[in-house]
Amino acid sequence: MTSIWGSLMGNLIGTLYFLFFQITGLVLTCFFLRNKNIVTRLLAGSVLGSVLLQWMPALFAFIFNFSITAHILAALFCGILIVILFILNCPHCTFVLPSANSLKIFLKKHFVFLALFLLTFIVFCLMLSSHTLVIREDGLHTGQCTYGDMNMHLGFITSIARQQTFPPYYSISPGDKLCYPFLCDSISSSIYIWGASLRYAFMLPMFFAIAQVMAGFYCIAYTWLQNTKKASLAWFFFFYNGGLGFVYFLDWSRERTYYFKNIFTEYYQTPTNLIDQNIRWVNIIVDMLLPQRATLFGYAVLFTCIWLLWRAVFRNEKDLFPVTALLTGSLPMIHTHSFLAMAFISAAWLLMSLFQSIHSKEKWKAPGKILFTGFLILMCLIQLLTKLENLITPNRLLYFCLTGLGLLVILGIYCLIKYIKANGCKTLLSTWGLYLLIILLLALPQLFGWTFGQTTQSGFNTGHFNWGNQGDNYLWFYIKNWGIILLLLIPAVFYCSRRNFAVLSASFLIWFTIELISFSPNTYDNNKLLYVAYLFFCCISAEYGYNIYRRLKGVKGIRLWSIVFLFLSCFSGILSMGRELVSDYTVYSNAHLEAALYIDKTASADATFLTNDRHVNEVAALAGRNIVSGAGIYLGPHGIYDNDRAQDVKLMYESPETSEELFEKHDVDYIMISSWERSNYSISEETFDTMFPLWFSNDEIKIYECH
Repeated sequence: MTSIWGSLMGNLIGTLYFLFFQITGLVLTCFFLRNKNIVTRLLAGSVLGSVLLQWMPALFAFIFNFSITAHILAALFCGILIVILFILNCPHCTFVLPSANSLKIFLKKHFVFLALFLLTFIVFCLMLSSHTLVIREDGLHTGQCTYGDMNMHLGFITSIARQQTFPPYYSISPGDKLCYPFLCDSISSSIYIWGASLRYAFMLPMFFAIAQVMAGFYCIAYTWLQNTKKASLAWFFFFYNGGLGFVYFLDWSRERTYYFKNIFTEYYQTPTNLIDQNIRWVNIIVDMLLPQRATLFGYAVLFTCIWLLWRAVFRNEKDLFPVTALLTGSLPMIHTHSFLAMAFISAAWLLMSLFQSIHSKEKWKAPGKILFTGFLILMCLIQLLTKLENLITPNRLLYFCLTGLGLLVILGIYCLIKYIKANGCKTLLSTWGLYLLIILLLALPQLFGWTFGQTTQSGFNTGHFNWGNQGDNYLWFYIKNWGIILLLLIPAVFYCSRRNFAVLSASFLIWFTIELISFSPNTYDNNKLLYVAYLFFCCISAEYGYNIYRRLKGVKGIRLWSIVFLFLSCFSGILSMGRELVSDYTVYSNAHLEAALYIDKTASADATFLTNDRHVNEVAALAGRNIVSGAGIYLGPHGIYDNDRAQDVKLMYESPETSEELFEKHDVDYIMISSWERSNYSISEETFDTMFPLWFSNDEIKIYECH
């Protein structure tokens, strides 16, 4: 077993294994999407390759555990599948590389996006590199946004690879099945298990995932808007998002609270994450995609699914339904919120397709204006009523939302019946029917095996109004959080075409639902769904804004005002990115790193350690071993934090002489005492020295052997 540093050979084998699945995905798209262009094959193939690496070793791990054997069999299965498909489809399978001339035309046509993509990709890679276990003189360092989340994901990666138990359990809550969508981390475990370094295994798949996310968004925007400049503008709005938070740093009076320099020096005092001022709409790159791996890998699949489904529904490319269903069905244990978003989008677009087909001759009068106005009035009214005591309770909010969704289901059934009477069901079954069947076959085992068990815990699926608002007026909350883009969004929706209204229906369905229901104990997580709605809003705003610019192009000063508008729309986001580029924090000291390396080398893979509940826990994160009770900031949002277990930890530290039953109950193998434990508990180290043999020690840490 190699340490977290890995080896050159381990990095090489892990890389080859990862690339094998990427190539497998690309080859499979040559078979199943042979009639599609090279961009479709490349993006869908790369995403499919990542999905295969997440799922194939996991499927074999049910029999062989998460072992080298399972990984070899997963690769062999994919290789045999390719050979069989090649034999069966050889005459029909072609992969023609683009000519130099066509490539030149492509690069010229999409130059703006490619320049933005390259710049942003480099910035992301720099931040990822500087935030992932960087070696300094005093230990391992990370950045601001990853100081919390990274440690949880490292713990999943290392525990899956080291313990190899499958299905995996929480290393920070032994005995509880890991219901968090862990495939976003097992993809790194599948690299780490070959002897790669932990840092390299953590970063490698993320480089590919961010490229998939950024390319996926552009494909959606360009396919929808049919204009490279509109699509690039939408892309810019989305990835450089930021509201009006920068205004709070422009106060130069003596009584000012926020100083501009504090953005780059203080912990979370950025224009997109200013909690005291109710600024909650964080920049998607530095606060969502960089630290939150489930969101990153989920969006990588989700954005490609949205793009393919859009083409299947609105371009009548019916052959894309099966591939889209295959990728969608893989999502629950990659990122549950992305799967839920895809469910909302599919339902909305199916309803709109049925409704339009049976009312094809009718002209809608300003549907966007009616929908948006009605939505805002409804939300403002609900906020007003929630301020009246006991009138709008969380349960009533939940029931109200479910009633609204139920009415849409009834409308859908009505439209379905009328459609079948007029057109029969053959076409519907071969498209939407097949799509739904594949998704259910793939997703239901995941949902029943993992997701539903977790969501029955307290705090999940509860009524909660306005996902992140901490007291502001409903409209003002979105004005200062979304910022200047609202100047385009409101008229864009008001005057949208019938086709665009059909597309936007999905975003409003998501927005309506997340404003009334919190899907996890951490209501902030609802923004993972709202960003999907925001994707559509960025596209429609970009189209409207660019059309205005074209009409006013001859007006004096319009270019200057356009630059000012773009600057104001991205200023908060760019400042937040700048903060992450310079942020640097010690996450594991040399003493704790030394202990983690010794544990990883010496302790059995299933050993359980008694530590305090710090989130920067080297035993769980770096060594992949169990601890009795982990951090509440991790376990609480997952619905499994156990106060009794935390109290047991306190008793074992403060009264070890009377806690023999507790040590046996929690199967404690080793007891760690460091500055963390000394500051949390009243510990008599003399008692521990007398009762337990010393297993490891340095200037900072003592570890005792319990058995």
